[in-house]
Amino acid sequence: MTQSRPTPRRTAPRPGRVPLASSAFRLRTMALLVAIMFSVVGARAVQIQVLSASAMAQEAASKMTRTRDVPAQRGEITDRNGNVLAFTEDTVNVIADPTMIATNGKEPEAMRESDRARAAVAPTEMAAIIAGHTGGDAAEIEAKLRQSTTTNATGEEVPLRYTLLARQIPSSTWVDLLAELNAGDYVGVFREANPRRTYPMGTLAANIIGSMSEGKGLMGLEYAQQDALAGTPGRESYETSPNGRIPLGNQELTPAVDGDDIQLTLDSDLQWMVEQRLAARVDEVGGNWGAALVMDAESGELLAMANYPSFDSNNPGAADSADTGNRAVEASYEPGSVQKVLTLASLLDAGLTTPDTAYHIGKDVQVGDHHVTDAFTHDEIDITTRGILVKSSNVGAITAARSMDPDVLRDYMVKFGLGQATTLGLPGEASGSVPPVGMPSYQADSMAFGYGLSVSSVQMAAAVASLANDGVYTAPSIIAGTTDTHGTFTAAAEPETHRVVSEQAARDVVAMMEQRTIANDDQIGIPGYRTGAKTGSARISTGAGYSGQVASIIGVAPVEDPQIVVYVLIARPDTQGAGLGMAGPVYRDIMSLALPRFGVRPSEDVPTEQLPLIVGE
Repeated sequence: MTQSRPTPRRTAPRPGRVPLASSAFRLRTMALLVAIMFSVVGARAVQIQVLSASAMAQEAASKMTRTRDVPAQRGEITDRNGNVLAFTEDTVNVIADPTMIATNGKEPEAMRESDRARAAVAPTEMAAIIAGHTGGDAAEIEAKLRQSTTTNATGEEVPLRYTLLARQIPSSTWVDLLAELNAGDYVGVFREANPRRTYPMGTLAANIIGSMSEGKGLMGLEYAQQDALAGTPGRESYETSPNGRIPLGNQELTPAVDGDDIQLTLDSDLQWMVEQRLAARVDEVGGNWGAALVMDAESGELLAMANYPSFDSNNPGAADSADTGNRAVEASYEPGSVQKVLTLASLLDAGLTTPDTAYHIGKDVQVGDHHVTDAFTHDEIDITTRGILVKSSNVGAITAARSMDPDVLRDYMVKFGLGQATTLGLPGEASGSVPPVGMPSYQADSMAFGYGLSVSSVQMAAAVASLANDGVYTAPSIIAGTTDTHGTFTAAAEPETHRVVSEQAARDVVAMMEQRTIANDDQIGIPGYRTGAKTGSARISTGAGYSGQVASIIGVAPVEDPQIVVYVLIARPDTQGAGLGMAGPVYRDIMSLALPRFGVRPSEDVPTEQLPLIVGE
C-alpha cells in the first residue's frame, strides 16, 4: 500500500519581510541588470570615443597648454654720435612652481617613497643654490618654495603654481643658476623675461630721456615715444606636463617685433658740460632752477638742453618730483628784455624804424594805470633803436612799438612761434601765451618790452634763432631719426620753416646785438669771435601777482654767419641781479665750448667800435 506525501503547509509571511524569489527569477534579474550596465558603459564609450572625442581631446589639450607673451626688445636712445643714453639689459625674473616642487615633478598618486623624501628636502637645497646666485635670503626663498597652496577669491584652497623668487637678474646669472639646478635634477624653477631699462650716463639729459615704470615709459621721451620704442610683443603657446615643457609637444609662436632705436640731435659731451656749468652757476647765485639750450641756428636742431636741478633716470624716485620734468619746455614765464629783440625786428621788417632812428623819451612812460621806467637813470634823451636794444630801454621799446598796430605786432610774435607749443615730441610742452586780437593798447605796450605774454625757453631760443637764420623760422627739433629692426635709418621729417622778417631786418638786429656784446665785452665777449647777445630779466608771475624773477641771456655767433644760438636763464626767489651778472658767465662758457666743438672758424676781424646809442653822447 502506497503512502501519500503530506502537502506542505503554507504559512503567512512574517510582517515586514519580503518574500524570497526563486533562483531562476534572481538569475534573470541579475542578467538584466548586467545587460543594462554594459549598455550604459557602451553608450558612454561611444559618446567619449566617437561623438565627443574632439571636444574631450581639445579640453585635455587646453589643460596641458600654456600661453605667454614674448616681449619685444625696447629700442635704444642715442645721441647724435651714436653714444647710448638708454638701452635694455637682458634680465629675467626667477620664478617657481611650488606645487611641482612639492610632488618632485610627478602626479601625487604616482609618487614613490623616494620621491616624497626628495620633495621634503628639495626646497632647502634649492633655496641655498638660488640665494647663492641671486643674493637673496635663503630662508625667505625656502619659505616661498614650501608654500604649495594658496586661497582663491572664494576662499577655496588651491595649488600654488607661481611665486616670484628674484627680480631682474642678468641672463648670464640665470644660465649659471639653471645649470646648477639641472645638475642636481631639481624641478620647478623657471625664468620669465623682465628686461631692465638702463641709463648708462645717469643724470645726463635725464629730463629729456625720462624714465620707465612697470615696463612702460613714465616721463620724457620714454613716455612720449612709447609706441615707437616698445615695439609689438609676440605670443607663444606650448604643451606642458608635471615635469615642465614637453619638448616635442605642439608649439605655436608669433614672433615679437622689436622697437625702433631713436637717435637724438643732442651732443652728449656738450650736454654734460652745459649741465655741469649750469648747475654750478645756479648754486652759486642761490637760484631755484635753471635751463640752458644750445641750438643750430639753421637746422633748428637742439645740440644741448640742460635742466637743473635734475635727477638720475635709473632712480627717479629719489628726486623731488618737481625736478623730474623738463622746465626748458614745460615752464612758461614772461621773457623780459630778451623780447625787445623780437619787437625791434618786427619794426625793422615793417619799415617803421632803422638802427639809427632816434626816439625822444623821458625818464618814464605811462602804460595803463602804471608808469614804466628804465633800469638806467636818465632824463629826457634821444635814444636810437640800437640804443634801445643795447641799453635795454623799456621806455624806448614802448615808444617805438606804438608806431605799429597792436594786432600787427601780435601777428609777428605768432610768426616767431610764440603762443603755440613746439613740436619736439616731448611731453608737457608749454604753448605760452600772447595777448588776444583786439588787445587794449596797454597790453601791446607791455608786450613790447617783455611783459604781458609768456614763453618757454625753447620757444624763445627758436624765435631768436630765426633772426640768426636770416629771418627764416625753423621749428626746433630734438629727434634726428629712427632705426628699425632691419637696421634701416629713417630721418625725422623736415622741420616746418617760414619767413618771419626780411633778411635785412634780421641782419640789422644781429648787428645791434653785437653792439650789446661790445658794451660788455669783458663779461660776455668770446675771444676771436664776433658775437651778439641780449640780456633780460622779468618777474615771475604767480597768477595773483609776482614772486621772484627770471634772469636770462641769449646770444648768436659768429655775427657774420650765425651758426650757434645759446640761451641761458636762471630763476631766483628774489629780484636781485639781472641777466648780465646772473646768467652771463654761464652763457660765455657755453658759447666758448660750442663754437670750436662744432668747427666754427674764428672771425677774421672782431670790431670793438661802439656805434651811436644816445644822440649827443
